[in-house]
Amino acid sequence: MLKLSIDIFVNSLYETLILFPYLYLTYLLMEYLEHVMSRSYFIYIKKSKQYGPIIGGFLGLIPQCGFSVSSANLYRTGLITLGTMFAIFLSTSDEMVPILISRGITYPQIIKILSIKMIFAIIAGLLVDLFLPEKFISHKKEPDISAFCKQEKCKSINKKESIFMSAYKHTEKISIFIFICAFVINYFMGIGGLENIKNILTNVPILSKFVAAFVGLIPSCYPSILLTQLYAEGTITLSTLLAGSFSNAGLGLLVLYRINPNKQETLRIIILIYGASVVLSMLSSIFF
Repeated sequence: MLKLSIDIFVNSLYETLILFPYLYLTYLLMEYLEHVMSRSYFIYIKKSKQYGPIIGGFLGLIPQCGFSVSSANLYRTGLITLGTMFAIFLSTSDEMVPILISRGITYPQIIKILSIKMIFAIIAGLLVDLFLPEKFISHKKEPDISAFCKQEKCKSINKKESIFMSAYKHTEKISIFIFICAFVINYFMGIGGLENIKNILTNVPILSKFVAAFVGLIPSCYPSILLTQLYAEGTITLSTLLAGSFSNAGLGLLVLYRINPNKQETLRIIILIYGASVVLSMLSSIFF
C-alpha cells in the first residue's frame, strides 16, 4: 500500500508539473493583456472569436491536457467563447496518442481517430456558439480579465507587483489545487476504481457509450489510458473509445470548476459535454 501511495503521489505530481508551463504562460498572457494592451486589441479579440472553435479543434489534438486547462482560464475571462473551449475539450486526446502508438495501432488508424475528434469538435464548437441560448450559458460579450484578478486577489491590478510575479502566484495557487484533486482521484482509481470501470464497460456493451462518456468526465489521465488500452485490446469499439475521449478533457473541467464562480453554469457545461460526447460517438458509429 505504501508503494502504491508513493506511485500515485509521483504520478499526481507529474500531472501537475507538466501543466505548470501552460498555466504560467496563460496567466502571463492574461496579465499582459489586462495591463499593457490597448482597448482596440480587445475589440480585435472580440471580432476574431468566431474562428475560435476551428483553432481550438486543432490545438486540442496535441497530447496532454495543457490546452484544455488553458482554455478554461481564457473562457473564464471572456477571451475565448464557450464554443472554442468546447472544441478544445472535445478534441483533447490527453494520453491517447502515445498509448495507441505503443500498442501498435497503425498510423492511418490513429490519424483517422484524431481526424474524427477534430472535425466533430470543430462542428460542435461552432454550433454551440451559433445556437446555444444565452439563458442556458451566459456568454461573455466583452473580455473581463479584471474581474478574474479581483476574484483571485491579484496585486498586479494595483501595480503592487510585476505581471510575472502575479502570473506565478496564480499558477502556484491553481497548481496546488490540481495536485490535491489529482492525488485523491488517482488514489481512488489506483485502489480498484480502474478494475470496476473496466468490468462495467466489458459486461454492459449496450450502455458502453453512455458509461464511457461518463468515465471520461473524471478529471484525470486514467480514463484516457484505460479506454485506449481497452480499444487496443479489442475489448471496446472505436465509437465507445470516442465517447470517453470526447468527454475527457483531462484536468480542464477541474480547473473550470475551480475558477468559475458560477457553479451552475459549470454544471450545465459538463452536462452539455456529456450529451455531445454520447451523440457524437453514436454518429461516428454510423459514418465511420
